[in-house]
Amino acid sequence: MSKIAASILVASLCLSATTAVKAEEVLVTQYKNDPTGAPFAIAIEKGFFKKAGIDISVVNGTGGGASMRAAMATNLGYGEVAPASAIAAINQGQDLKIVGIGSRLLDHYLIVLPSSNIKTLKDLDGKTFSISNPKSLTDLAAVLVAEKAGLKPDAMKHVPVGSLGGAITALEKGAADVTSIPIPVYLAKDGATRYRTLLTPKDMPHLPPGIEVATADLIKNHPDKLRAVLAGRREGVKYIYEHTDDAIKILEKFYAPLPPDKVANMVHELVEAKFWSEGNIEMPLLTLSERAMVDVGMIKEKLDLEKMIDTSFLPSDLQKITK
Repeated sequence: MSKIAASILVASLCLSATTAVKAEEVLVTQYKNDPTGAPFAIAIEKGFFKKAGIDISVVNGTGGGASMRAAMATNLGYGEVAPASAIAAINQGQDLKIVGIGSRLLDHYLIVLPSSNIKTLKDLDGKTFSISNPKSLTDLAAVLVAEKAGLKPDAMKHVPVGSLGGAITALEKGAADVTSIPIPVYLAKDGATRYRTLLTPKDMPHLPPGIEVATADLIKNHPDKLRAVLAGRREGVKYIYEHTDDAIKILEKFYAPLPPDKVANMVHELVEAKFWSEGNIEMPLLTLSERAMVDVGMIKEKLDLEKMIDTSFLPSDLQKITK
């Protein structure tokens, strides 16, 4: 064999190898800023996705409709996104299905500046709430916080700023009166001393920060890949609950530079609260999201949510919808 032919053969083999191991992209909203994505990090580190039959890489999503569009644009067509963005996209005719629940409660702190004249939830009336994006988790949070305060859904002005970091900056610069931020960001910024906390995660409305969605192309043409993603993610959730201390060691690297003790406290708190879902659909979580969407005008009326759901790709013991 000539040197040229040998070089071509080697190049071809290298190209084939690269193609064979190319990871499938999945989108996870606020991947390292919100604990919802932790099971993906665990499952990648422990090889659960590969064991289930798929190799994935995670694309970070900024929230709201932007995350939904980015999920649809990934090479796999899968994402973990805020419920409002998924429901709105399907209602607008996007060929998607909700295929699982990622987490069960809003893991946010509701914060104001220490100098703020907002002392109670009632004082939020007429104030400005900075959100990452329309239809995002922070957008829904603002509605449900107003409801919790006994105020009208539109009692606060919602100002979208494009990201969680932007929402915090808006608060600190005086462009907003209040916002909500997830636990890792709150801890990283030493939120207990930097801000005044109106609500902690355990007191926030219980709506899911993340739900799993899949495009029609993924569902119809690559069902085995979808099953593998859901199965691998489930194993990540189970590992957090069953091997919490070992999971914390992995997540300490994932959430760095957040100090290890704060990561440990966060994970233990969320394990106790049963924050992460193995994937089964709990309808009360979706109907609460839907109600908030109606209140804020994202949708005009209640929808047939069950038509938006396909549980058949979950592990068999998780396919029954909880009502």
